[in-house]
Amino acid sequence: MKERTPRLLGVAGALGVGIAMALACAGSAPRPVEAGSGGPAPTVVTTGARSAAVGPAPSGTPAVPVPAVSVATTAAVDAGAASTFVARSQRGEVVPPGLDDIEPMCALLTGCDKLPLPPSLIPADFQSCVKKITDEMASVTAVNFSLTMRECGLHSASCANLRACVLRGANADSCIGRGKQNLVGSCDVEGRAVTCWHEQILAVRDCPRGGEQCIVVDGQATCTLGSCPTSIKEGDKPRCSGGGSHLLHCEKGKLASLDCAAFGLKCSTAVDGTAGCSTAGPPCGADTKRCDGNVAVGCFNGHEVRVDCNSASLTCRPAPGATPVGACVAPAPPVTDSCNTGERARCEDGNVKYCFAGAPRSFSCRAAGFARCESGKNGARCAQ
Repeated sequence: MKERTPRLLGVAGALGVGIAMALACAGSAPRPVEAGSGGPAPTVVTTGARSAAVGPAPSGTPAVPVPAVSVATTAAVDAGAASTFVARSQRGEVVPPGLDDIEPMCALLTGCDKLPLPPSLIPADFQSCVKKITDEMASVTAVNFSLTMRECGLHSASCANLRACVLRGANADSCIGRGKQNLVGSCDVEGRAVTCWHEQILAVRDCPRGGEQCIVVDGQATCTLGSCPTSIKEGDKPRCSGGGSHLLHCEKGKLASLDCAAFGLKCSTAVDGTAGCSTAGPPCGADTKRCDGNVAVGCFNGHEVRVDCNSASLTCRPAPGATPVGACVAPAPPVTDSCNTGERARCEDGNVKYCFAGAPRSFSCRAAGFARCESGKNGARCAQ
């Protein structure tokens, strides 16, 4: 098994907010950021055939209208599923995928080579990937789960599909000769922000899809709405746009945004002045954790989220235990059909054999289009 080097993990982690935002929003269709009425004339930033207006609203909240941009469809993206996710998020609801959906996703994430994703975000082996993705997508924070991972990871049928989806139209060879010693960012001819490391693509963000422009700052490519207005200064806490669809902050003199509406969320501000994306659910405290039948109820950025544990064959934890109250967990298997969760996954006849929540599981690598199952010091994974 090809191991990921610690140095690369560290470098990928150092990319910080830029790559996290790229993974969160790369698959989202842009939505207009509502402007306040009146106010000074905005500065216009031209991005090819698109433009974004930047200027302060009378209240001091910046008005940043971003034009609607047509989004090219990708074969690997199930638009219907994405729309359902957004509609449910608007209601503060999460319907997590089951293992039968997460296992193929993890086979691709851990088994495909040259993925244009930061390696630090991908578990090194199949078993740990299944646990990580299950935990994340069956929790209240799933309303903010990466759209790139949701669209591309869950709906790709092969390594080629997954690469094409994550590239978002960028040239797969655009990093050849770039980033041999250090991280290097560039803007391609279509305005995408591409990050290169050791001549491989580490991340892609399609800036025009969000009405933004690509620029290179200190050698790193990023998406921006233009220069920061006078009402938003470097170091200020992120704040909401006038209409509450976007989270805005100033980064190195440029206005960066996160499209809450792309997740089916709204931007709201807590009593302490902290802004963030949240659902339209009832207000709640951070300690809100309970079960409502088999629905886990929790709090995300000050608003309630309801997770349907049953949809993923999970149960809501009603009492204190190894996991918190109000968490979706796998039911305990019969004693006669149980396994040790501490056991490392292994390969057997082209299958990944592993233990999930005390129950034995088997995933066929060949059925998923891989040549074999491969074992290493981190466990097992499918391999090409």
